[in-house]
Amino acid sequence: MEYQDITVAVQDGIATVTLNRPQKLNAYTTLMGNELTHAYESLGKRDDVRVIIMTGAGRGFCSGADVGAVFQKDINQRGANETRRAPEVVHPRSGLHYALYNCAKPTIAAINGPAVGIGLTLTLLQDIRIMAEEASMGAIFARMGLMPELGSTFMLPRLVGLAKALELTYTAKILKGKEALDIGLVNQVVPGEALMSTVHEMATQISALPPLALAVSKRALHQGAENDFDAAVQTETFGLEYLYKTQDHKEAVAAFLEKRPAKFQGK
Repeated sequence: MEYQDITVAVQDGIATVTLNRPQKLNAYTTLMGNELTHAYESLGKRDDVRVIIMTGAGRGFCSGADVGAVFQKDINQRGANETRRAPEVVHPRSGLHYALYNCAKPTIAAINGPAVGIGLTLTLLQDIRIMAEEASMGAIFARMGLMPELGSTFMLPRLVGLAKALELTYTAKILKGKEALDIGLVNQVVPGEALMSTVHEMATQISALPPLALAVSKRALHQGAENDFDAAVQTETFGLEYLYKTQDHKEAVAAFLEKRPAKFQGK
């Protein structure tokens, strides 16, 4: 598939997905969402991809939805007096947020500039968030008369706590790097010029580890955060039973005993 609003590059096991509307600070469009869905679903199945990085072209990460192309278009299509019936608003459990959340690969957001509204949401659905000092983040949905979307109401309170998530939503305030780090919204804050090198260093460390072990660990940690202790232990039991039988586990043991670097193949 040829992309218009994003670019995808894969090198040395690291895929970089770049939001590519720099003239509008990478404002989100329906086309961008469809392309991201396709990209993450496709990259998640590729054996030559170990890690996925999302970042933005130019000065922005994603400045939210393109108001004219998304919101005004939606208003025009709905019509002034149209009201949806309840069965029509039940979500089909597919689309962009499911593609990002369910991606089996480790994912990193390299936040190089404003990440607000749905731009914030895109970062929440990555496993790790690394932010440039000069970048900004904000849950500004209320400014548009809307609420957090695409799984934000699930992810945000789990990252920063319910009280802080409510504060960010009620005030629609914009956070800079230090405050985002202090409340646990991001993992690291670095100078802008060091952002991509920092992200690539972490991605390289991740890509050197056995991919099956990371994929199973990712799913287990997600389930552990969502379920009770017994369910988490059961998930670990199933996961370990599977991983003990993999070639990657056998290679890790052999490499350790033979005092050599391991060569993992995802098998």
